[in-house]
Amino acid sequence: MRLFCYFVEPASYTLDLAKNIHDQLKIDYCFINSQTLVRSAFNSKKIFLDKLSFIEKLRFLFSVYKNNDLIIVNGYNNYPFIITFIFNIFLIKKKYIAIESDSQLSVPYSILKRFLKWLYLFVVFRSKYVLGFSGGNNSHKELFRYYGMGEERIFLMPMMVDNLKFYQKEKQFPELFTFLYVGRLEKHKNVEGLIKKFNEIFSDKNAMLKIVGDGEEESRLKKRYSSAKVIFLGRLFNNDLINEFQNATCFVCPSIFEPWGLVVNEALSSGLPVVTTKEVGANYDLIKGKNTGMIASNINEFGDKMLELYYNANLLVEYSNNASDLMRDFWNYDLYNKCLQDAIKRVRKWD
Repeated sequence: MRLFCYFVEPASYTLDLAKNIHDQLKIDYCFINSQTLVRSAFNSKKIFLDKLSFIEKLRFLFSVYKNNDLIIVNGYNNYPFIITFIFNIFLIKKKYIAIESDSQLSVPYSILKRFLKWLYLFVVFRSKYVLGFSGGNNSHKELFRYYGMGEERIFLMPMMVDNLKFYQKEKQFPELFTFLYVGRLEKHKNVEGLIKKFNEIFSDKNAMLKIVGDGEEESRLKKRYSSAKVIFLGRLFNNDLINEFQNATCFVCPSIFEPWGLVVNEALSSGLPVVTTKEVGANYDLIKGKNTGMIASNINEFGDKMLELYYNANLLVEYSNNASDLMRDFWNYDLYNKCLQDAIKRVRKWD
């Protein structure tokens, strides 16, 4: 069976996935966009669709369709997926199309948007040739179920980073209790709420908050909140970023919207207990019932859980050990490969 994958962009986690899975299994792939927010050293002869003319794009998409049996697309609202789906409608030889998605189920409030989303996804997801490759087991799978995809066509395809980059043989906690945030500084990340809560309850305690990342909120937040206890480090990459994970005590993810949150994978792989909000998509598979961290319903509860870990050294160590074990022994590329092989076997039975 011949497989092809359309990746959105050459982000670091995408390149690691391609290196550890696709290259090993000889699955060909290309990138929809050549630009990425994540800096990564990447030299490749792979195709970038945004560098092709309109006609060249169509020829390439048709060639991929013609020469492959299973086509994996990151997302369901980009033109490679839409055009490939249209090919399947009008051409005699049908191909299986897998939607790899980290989107959680979210029903729009607007009646018009709700109807249009339902109409599009109902048509797409009910096709027997479309598969759902879900990044997680909970709301990510519910997205496919809600809009009509049969259970036999829904597969876990776990959201993944290269855990080995972050592992420590023995986690050493710093003397100064260090909370770490890594991510974009945007409104929906709720970094300001995190800083306010930290300043409220940790101003007189032996703790600091490190913030890694940039974004539209960076300048304002730095000007207003930068202090000896709240440190803004800007964007960090590679070993500089890994060092911050490995030298922290606890990772915090206060987002009010987060489809998955690969930084949670990175933190847990580094042996960091994690405090997240209930909106973070990684919660169900990586934290809930795993004793690797805590999930908060609101920012006040978030602060309480930060405080609990600050005072409870035994719990901190327990969560740290569980986090490392989970990422080393289970939520890794072996799991991804198994999930992919399970999907391939089922498609072969249908073909």
